[in-house]
Amino acid sequence: MVIAIIAVLIALLLPAVQQAREAARRTQCKNQLKQLGLALHNYHDTTVNSMPPGYINNIAVPGTYLFWGWNVMLLPQMDQAPLYSSLSSGTLNFNNGLGYLTGAAAPASTIQSNLSALRCPSDPGQPATTISAIQGTPVSGGTAQFGRTSYLAVVGATAIASTPIDTTTYGGVFGANSRRGLRDMTDGSSNSILVGERFTPTTPGLGDGIWAGVTHNGTNTGQANALGDTSVRINNGMTAGVRPQTTGFGSLHVGGCHFLMGDGAVRFISENVDLLTYQRLSTVADGNVIGEF
Repeated sequence: MVIAIIAVLIALLLPAVQQAREAARRTQCKNQLKQLGLALHNYHDTTVNSMPPGYINNIAVPGTYLFWGWNVMLLPQMDQAPLYSSLSSGTLNFNNGLGYLTGAAAPASTIQSNLSALRCPSDPGQPATTISAIQGTPVSGGTAQFGRTSYLAVVGATAIASTPIDTTTYGGVFGANSRRGLRDMTDGSSNSILVGERFTPTTPGLGDGIWAGVTHNGTNTGQANALGDTSVRINNGMTAGVRPQTTGFGSLHVGGCHFLMGDGAVRFISENVDLLTYQRLSTVADGNVIGEF
């Protein structure tokens, strides 16, 4: 009888404990996005009044595959100056870019570094993911490990396609060689989403986020390594915590996911938000009126 009572009490207590843990993880995730917002605004105010490029697309020198992403540019603002220095001046540097990996392995503690501040605590994925090619060319040794991120920069409402992302076409702040800042958010910085959550896919592939940048400028899979779009609803196609292949956004927080706004605020946007409103939030200068969200 006593054992039965204890079992009932445990059954009642476990859901409450799990809910408390998820509430703590959700708060931590929100705080991490807030810190990303501070880093973005610091970068904006100390450079040329623009956000970092979504990724560096070295069109001037084909074959060099720079591809460094927006997160790399923020490393000094995120207490990761040593890592930034190792990338900017080491063998795997800003001159030869990620194409370096097609001829040699990445130096230790560089692109495979696990940056906990860039991973949602509710994301069950491993700290790193395996990449086998850069721009279609196999990497040295067959595979390379890239540190994961749960936070992807928003390109706009158009689904990421097989050509380098142009901000004029997509309508967001981030893209290939983008240089958009607060001055470009004419719809209002508080009505513009900059960064959103996307948790690790159930099977490796489309939508696997890495903080180092993109692995191909001519595929949606390669560009979705660092970028995301609002072409589909939040948590679109997700069932029982299983996330499909997607370039969109989603989280394991119940009911929606967090987004960093242009003014630095972090908003939890419901997965049931009106799709048109959601898409207008990602296009920062289209002049459309934003509804409730």
